[in-house]
Amino acid sequence: MLAGRAWPTALLSCALASRAAAQSPDPSFAGYSFAPASVGSRPAGLGGAFVALADDSKAAAVNPAGLALIPLTELSLSSGERWAAASTGSRLLRLAGYLSRADAKTQTLNSSMLEGGLATGFKPLRRVSLGVGVAWSRLSLESTSVSTGTSSSSEDTQVRFTAGLLLDLLSRTGGSLPALRLGVSYQPGFDWSLRLPTSPGATLAPTDVRRPSLVAAGLAFRPSDRWTLSAEGDLIRYREVIDTLRRNSATPAADWTLPDALEPRAGVEFAAPLWCGCGVVRLRGGLHYGSSGRIRYGGTDPLLARAFEHDPWETTGSLGASFFTEHFGHALRIDVDSRDVFNGPELSFGLVFRF
Repeated sequence: MLAGRAWPTALLSCALASRAAAQSPDPSFAGYSFAPASVGSRPAGLGGAFVALADDSKAAAVNPAGLALIPLTELSLSSGERWAAASTGSRLLRLAGYLSRADAKTQTLNSSMLEGGLATGFKPLRRVSLGVGVAWSRLSLESTSVSTGTSSSSEDTQVRFTAGLLLDLLSRTGGSLPALRLGVSYQPGFDWSLRLPTSPGATLAPTDVRRPSLVAAGLAFRPSDRWTLSAEGDLIRYREVIDTLRRNSATPAADWTLPDALEPRAGVEFAAPLWCGCGVVRLRGGLHYGSSGRIRYGGTDPLLARAFEHDPWETTGSLGASFFTEHFGHALRIDVDSRDVFNGPELSFGLVFRF
């Protein structure tokens, strides 16, 4: 699920793996984040606290068990991290397919990730939903060496998996939706393998590029039909990146650190019917307290020490809104969200159609 700022994750790993001059990473790769990004509209507006909600096609990438909650055939599109998906099926078993793309660009680096996935969600028991997903993830990288000015490019495609669970813990008297739901998702890490020359005519051996494992668990609480509250904790195995560096690079691994992080997220959504009776407006907001996800250098090289400075954890605030309308068994939802209202806005727009 890497997108936006998260894609340089892999790129920095590749730079750290380089055995080029001085056997140290190029400082131009510093500042990139290994942190997973949200999948765009609505989850972004909830601060990313979506693993226990997972009630539209974005569940295919976040928590595929949520596909079992979609009552109709659904088509969805969103910007930001570009996304397109379709889901269909029966009351007990639903299937979804999606495509997503995320690009990042700096003065010396262009990266692109294209991912296509298939997922299924099913309900073996009335209160339990399970899901699994598989995705083909292609990383393309074009870099320009700071020292030589030469350009190089490489790409690789790997398979990643997602497994998810939703458990209804408490039902609301007289309500059609559960009052309290638990959601859990697991995405094991994997390696891309890239070949990047560091000078004209030179070629590196295949270099492993790590995407760290992610375990997410959360609760969604609906005290009424108008209010939805969600909370989530993400465990990101950042140390896997350091393990990859240790395998690939002659640079002393002890000089580099990136500890695992447990990042809290929280979101709230309020729904109110319009006076005209033509639909419902939803307003939402979220907070995410997260690690920068950037690798740290603790060695004696002053150039690397300046480039790979320690970045503290930071709080990111998000806002969003939706317009939802339903007529003759068809439903339409329009989303607009800001993933970072403090430093952004990092806007994303979404469209969901059910029939």
